[in-house]
Amino acid sequence: MPDPLREKRVDLILQQLEELPTLPAVAVRVLEATASDDTSAKEVVELISSDPALTARILQLLHRADGGARSEIHSVDRAVVLLGFEAVRSMTLAVSVFHTLGQSSKRKAIHFSREAFWKHSIAVACCAELLAEALGPAAREQGISPPDAFVCGLLHDLGKVALDAALPKSFDRVVEATDLLRGNIADLERSIIGLDHMVVGKRLAERWGLPLTMRECIWLHGQAPTALPATVKSPRLVNLITLADLLVREQHLGYSGNYLFNLSRPALIEAVGLTPPAVDQVMSQLVHHIEPRAKGLGLGETTTDELYFQALAQANKELGRMSTQIAAKNKRLTVRARFFEALSQFQSELHANAEPEAVLQAIGQTAVNVLGVTSAAVFSAIPGQGFAEVLLFDHQGEVFQRSIVDCPKPLPTSPGGHGPVLAAGAELEWLLANISPRLSSNQRHWINLEAEGHCIGGVVWGSASGETQRLAPQVHELTGLSVGWGLALRAAQIREESRTLSEQLAEANRRLQSAQEEIQRSKTIITVGEMAAGAAHEMNNPLAVISGRSQLLASQLTDPKQKHAAKLIFEQSHRLSEIITELMDFAKPVPPQVVEMDLAELVERALHEAKLLADPADRSIEVTIADVPPVIVDPKQVTAALTEVISNAIQATDETRGHVTIHTAYDSYSGRVVMSINDNGCGMDDETLKRAFDPFFSSKPAGRRRGMGLAKTLRWIQASGGSIRLESRVDLGTRTIILLPAAPVSARQGEFREAAEG
Repeated sequence: MPDPLREKRVDLILQQLEELPTLPAVAVRVLEATASDDTSAKEVVELISSDPALTARILQLLHRADGGARSEIHSVDRAVVLLGFEAVRSMTLAVSVFHTLGQSSKRKAIHFSREAFWKHSIAVACCAELLAEALGPAAREQGISPPDAFVCGLLHDLGKVALDAALPKSFDRVVEATDLLRGNIADLERSIIGLDHMVVGKRLAERWGLPLTMRECIWLHGQAPTALPATVKSPRLVNLITLADLLVREQHLGYSGNYLFNLSRPALIEAVGLTPPAVDQVMSQLVHHIEPRAKGLGLGETTTDELYFQALAQANKELGRMSTQIAAKNKRLTVRARFFEALSQFQSELHANAEPEAVLQAIGQTAVNVLGVTSAAVFSAIPGQGFAEVLLFDHQGEVFQRSIVDCPKPLPTSPGGHGPVLAAGAELEWLLANISPRLSSNQRHWINLEAEGHCIGGVVWGSASGETQRLAPQVHELTGLSVGWGLALRAAQIREESRTLSEQLAEANRRLQSAQEEIQRSKTIITVGEMAAGAAHEMNNPLAVISGRSQLLASQLTDPKQKHAAKLIFEQSHRLSEIITELMDFAKPVPPQVVEMDLAELVERALHEAKLLADPADRSIEVTIADVPPVIVDPKQVTAALTEVISNAIQATDETRGHVTIHTAYDSYSGRVVMSINDNGCGMDDETLKRAFDPFFSSKPAGRRRGMGLAKTLRWIQASGGSIRLESRVDLGTRTIILLPAAPVSARQGEFREAAEG
């Protein structure tokens, strides 16, 4: 169910977008004009040319490093002739948007650099343009042009600069947390602000009336090709922008705020329709194309050499900045340096997809160090689960106990206090009752780790009196550290929840598939039953007449040939009657009469019957009956089922080299006896294996078998509460695995469980 309070907060945030500046009047009129089929290119050119400053920026932006015909462009008319109306229109939109939300800002951001952001956006735009050109004419047939790709690449992260303009303090906090955790900025935007830049960019693009394809690229870029909605107008263009963004981030050009590389580069290249060599060719040209475009948009005098240097230095920029800050503060305050060092250690011990336990270990190791305690407990409680994962650490930061503790739902939080260090009270009684004896001293304090106003974990330790006063000088450092802990822990919990949901979905799909197969099999059985009942009703009387008259004829005829023909009619009518009886037995089997039986006796009976049905000749048959408990089955039905399986194994093997093995074992955990019947015969192909239990299906030549043997075997085994499955490969043989319910393990049978567990 949606959270009404959260939805209201999101609405309030989106309303602030209304305060952002709108596109210039010329750009708005250009968009309106190009949306009409009645507008000519000449009218739009005159409209653009009416703004000299806009015209100059467009002509400068149209110039590119590869020169050629672009160097001859001195007017909008000339640009339309050489490059096409589409290119001029796209550059008009690019210049207008950049002019509206360019580098200027009313306040100086601490962590977010618009210049670095726009460098990334221009790099993505140039990369997208080159990728579109590499696609050639096929791309234009699908509505993908290099100019459109350039603008979509330039505006793909429009929501970030919009958030920076509308919510500067909150967005700066997002950037700070993103750089700290080295994650995806969109995750932190949703956690801290309530929505991500993709949604914000989409809403702003709708407000400005940008084309649908651009809105889709702004909203859906960054998703895997298989995750795009089916309603997307131009999925290939969205995938192209995603690929361009990934390639630029790999080169560390500008600032994107996404440190993760979860998407598959080969999959994106394939979805776009390019080849790895073509992409490598684009990357070799990319940096040379950025410089003139950056100048065209008024983004300083960045040279190609500077871009190369920035790309090489960007990967280590944040680490160097943090190291410089730690070194400077270390000179002023030793305690603060220890906290920065602990934070650096915490980051280094985590990878992008760390699980909650790994995050708890990193938190515990840094907590013991910065708090200066001899032992501590760290717990993680995913909201709504009802239990907490707890790790206890010694004075060296080593884990000496792991446990799972039941906790309330929802988890209560502390009433609060001054700073993050709180006295543990009734809100932690559920935890203290389990871990308190393992902590030192006689008082308990803790740091509450929160996400969206809810407790998701915490750090608990034992202390003497005056603990709050002892840590008071480090309150700001502890607050920052606890925020980092909480963000990392919640991110790990979200990943675990997502993984669990995915696994549950896969399991549900598997069960659904099994249920569908069972339903289909049941429908087949019902159909067979209805057919058999109808056949018996309609055919029994005619068969009785045929059988009786053929017997009468056989007794009266004297000609040997005619007498033989009459007997043949009688025999075949009798055979048809047996088939109908067999079908009725399959469709409406006799209810099982289960009793406790010795498995060895059942196997001996079945083996004897199978040898009568199929001549074993010189085949080797090996029987190994382990010390297993009795089974609770219908002896007659299960014996018939085992007979069918064993006779099939004998018939499938060579008369002289054939080898059949029968083994049994006991699974104490499921309470079932497992029987494995293996042969080295001809085996089955995939189609035969898939349909082996279908009624009337047989791989034998027509007239040899009726195809009911394994179908009846399945019914008999299931009727006694068992199951059966086949494993087979052509020319390598077949393995039949049968599970039968075992009798309850009594005191005299306890050795079965002990043997299984030992």
